[in-house]
Amino acid sequence: MKTTIFGVVAAAGIAALSLGIATQSFAHHSFASEFDVARPVEVQGRVTKVRFVNPHAWLFVDVRNPNGTTTNWGFEFGSPSVLAAKDISRTDVPIGSTVHIAGFRSKNTGPFGYAQEVDLPGGRKVQVGSAPDAPTLRRGRGQ
Repeated sequence: MKTTIFGVVAAAGIAALSLGIATQSFAHHSFASEFDVARPVEVQGRVTKVRFVNPHAWLFVDVRNPNGTTTNWGFEFGSPSVLAAKDISRTDVPIGSTVHIAGFRSKNTGPFGYAQEVDLPGGRKVQVGSAPDAPTLRRGRGQ
């Protein structure tokens, strides 16, 4: 009797765990749900904040506008583990350094985007986006 109850509880626990894992993977957003493929963006700015957190790293930069004002942009990168596999860490983008970011604007029309590629201080170019449904970026298409 105890063995049967233990088996039922163990099976229920495994099923619940499996359902939780499946739910988490389905709950993760796609590129197309948050970002606009028709609105590529390229900015150059000074790094103000670096967040290497799951599920995505974020980089915030102050970008000088044509009228002289400054806008703080936030860009979503891939996960910290994806970035580590590409040999990029938070120390590669120190606060105050200047970076060039190419990607796509968010659908919410705010100063947010998906970074597909970043030119790091020192000239190294790194692909930082990891969304499997993100399109290939053609640089030079503006803000």
